[in-house]
Amino acid sequence: MRGHSDSRLLRLLNGQRILDALFDAAPHGISRADIARVTGLSKPTVSNLTADLEAAGLIRPSAPQTTLGNTELRNVGRPASPYEFVPEAGFVVAVDMGATKTIIGIANLLGTVVAEREVATSSDAEAALGSVTRNAKEMLFEIGAQARSACVGVPGIYHVHSDTVENALNLPGFANLCVRATLEELLGMNVHVDNDVNLAALAEADANPEQANFLAISVGTGIGMGIIIDGELYRGTSGGAGELGSLLLNGTPQQPTAPVILEDVASAPAIRKSVTQATESGYLTSLDGTADVPEILSAAANGDPAAAYALQQSAQAMAYAVAQMHLTIDPERVVFGGGVGSNPVFVDAVKAELHVLHPHKIEVIASTLGRRATFLGAVSLALSELHASLVADTLARTP
Repeated sequence: MRGHSDSRLLRLLNGQRILDALFDAAPHGISRADIARVTGLSKPTVSNLTADLEAAGLIRPSAPQTTLGNTELRNVGRPASPYEFVPEAGFVVAVDMGATKTIIGIANLLGTVVAEREVATSSDAEAALGSVTRNAKEMLFEIGAQARSACVGVPGIYHVHSDTVENALNLPGFANLCVRATLEELLGMNVHVDNDVNLAALAEADANPEQANFLAISVGTGIGMGIIIDGELYRGTSGGAGELGSLLLNGTPQQPTAPVILEDVASAPAIRKSVTQATESGYLTSLDGTADVPEILSAAANGDPAAAYALQQSAQAMAYAVAQMHLTIDPERVVFGGGVGSNPVFVDAVKAELHVLHPHKIEVIASTLGRRATFLGAVSLALSELHASLVADTLARTP
């Protein structure tokens, strides 16, 4: 009995090594000889396991490379037969549940998004989870697919041990709601839940694999931060790492003794409020009372006094926060995202304030992923969860 168990475990471990080699090569194929070379497994072991994975419908032979540039290869012997994943062998559900909009998508085994919807976020968390479920099931039915895992990004701190979300100030109703358990029951699959900015940080890491240590700061209705250390997401003991918006600042000139947090000064609502305060204090402006943050930042760049004042207040506060994080974590780079954070005017203003505040140069850039960062991070994490179970699920179906 022990020998049979050990043999099965070895088979699964070897199968995972082969699977990892195939994923590393994707979207290109890789020959059995190259799999043996990169994994250190014997050629008979590789041949047997690739045959099993092919029989289960997970991989298939791909066309061997027959050209080199524009020159056809001739007289070089029979080319090796590479193997590749069957993209339709597995699907995942990825969700970015924002305060006002929710992106729901289906991706195949190689991460290609094959279906996607954007819907209005329901007014409370329980209804929002129901909307996610309905839309995901509808999309899967429409493309005739069955998903194996899902990842849902939520606004707020997700505590994995209690399966609850806290501090989701812009989406009420999470209290006493077991988020993962509810979604797993509704969707009928394994579900991973994480903070939306953590997922955005993972997407930034995927887009820039050469970055091992960086901070992803999202500035919008709220402010959050994802921390990547040695290429891995750092969540903290309870999942609450990165709540930068709650960082305590010094008092503002208007309230020198009152406690003020970063979101009170640098978030989108704070910037709009600051323009109003500046106007009431006598600063001239061409903006009306309905101006949104992109308009405010554009006006600031064009010299509007009230808008420039609001931008400076927010940039000073954010520069202070970045300097503190730099002294604590020492990242290679700070990547700004979100509706405010990805705006070049805001980023340039923070960089200018940092130059005055901090003696060491800190690389600060705007995210190139835009508002899809959290969704792309959800795709990535859902696929990672799926990859971890593929071998056991697939080889269990073969003798």
